[in-house]
Amino acid sequence: MKLIYVIGCTGATMSSAATEALQQADIVAAPERLMALAENIPATAEKIVLGRELVATIEKLLPESEHKQLVILASGDPLYHGIGATLLRYIAASRIKFFPAPTAFQQLFAALGQPWSDAALFSVHGGTALPYRNILRAPLAAVYGDAARPAQKLAAELIVRHPASAVRHAAAGCDLGLEHQRIISGTLAEIAADPDASASLSVLALLPDAAVIPPELPLGLNDDCYNHFKNMITHPEVRAIVVSKLRPHPGVMWDMGAGSGSVGLEAAGLCPGLQVYFVEKDQQRFEHINENIAVEGLPDMTALQLTAEEAASSLPRPDIVFIGGGGAGLVEPCFNALLPGGRLVITGVTLKTIAAMTAVLPEYRKELLMVNISRSVNMSCGGDMLQAENPIAIAVFVKPEELRK
Repeated sequence: MKLIYVIGCTGATMSSAATEALQQADIVAAPERLMALAENIPATAEKIVLGRELVATIEKLLPESEHKQLVILASGDPLYHGIGATLLRYIAASRIKFFPAPTAFQQLFAALGQPWSDAALFSVHGGTALPYRNILRAPLAAVYGDAARPAQKLAAELIVRHPASAVRHAAAGCDLGLEHQRIISGTLAEIAADPDASASLSVLALLPDAAVIPPELPLGLNDDCYNHFKNMITHPEVRAIVVSKLRPHPGVMWDMGAGSGSVGLEAAGLCPGLQVYFVEKDQQRFEHINENIAVEGLPDMTALQLTAEEAASSLPRPDIVFIGGGGAGLVEPCFNALLPGGRLVITGVTLKTIAAMTAVLPEYRKELLMVNISRSVNMSCGGDMLQAENPIAIAVFVKPEELRK
């Protein structure tokens, strides 16, 4: 059975080893742009253009690749937001030999003379959300655009999300590796206004700029950062404590009775790689969650308009669970669903809920605390006073590693 060669190209340029592999091809599959650029395709090779029906085309080619030499051309490094990940869903890694080329961000940083060892890398390919806080909080970042959201639009979107970023130093690399490549340097606002930054093949770089204040850390954000229903939201100080007790890490989180979704969103904003499922049966609150997800621009966020019981039977098992006030009856079923070592945090305000929180699964409850917050308010007679808010109870449950229900 033959290996499949996947060759990364920088424009028409490829390594000598990749060129030698290409010359062995019986079948060459590539996007139309790369097919036109490649100069060393054997005259006898069958040419297959990879377009919108990429997966269907690959599936059709796989049987032939067992006895014919299949070569696939891709831009840059095929394993970085490229065709490599798609192929590996269908073919064992042992059957593929990759020939990587420099990625677009490497080419852009090279053109700028910018060391990129500490760069944070993002992509919006395929409609992926734009995590603006993570991008703008990074001292150095690169964002891969696509035809729908080239560098010009990405710059404009970042400014809308965080207007103070308009003056941040940035650069756009357009059609990198091609004869007509362009490097555009300036502020984000200048790139957002430059039509030359609208090429479909583009990368936006956010450069170090200590003078620009980045977005706030997504922990205990003000309530007005979120759409919510009649002030029914886990308030900033409590939210910060809850997130700290959840100990977010890459994996799956359930936000049950999510309301505005603020707890799940802040956990995910602090922990890239956390996949959050927001479960909310109320229509208006469900809409608020989707609006808040869109504003924060985080990937791997899913809102479900279901009852908690429906969700618990259909979702992937969680590593962490948050249950909002009034959901004490969910502790046991959600705890049973937790993966070993998982954590569950619940808040309560009413005496009934607090009593239920103290009674359920006491052997696995690691913490029970009461948070009392008072805020300064103006008095009608002049001066200020501290006015107490409702105390909030927080319980933390941990599933032992050896408990495998």
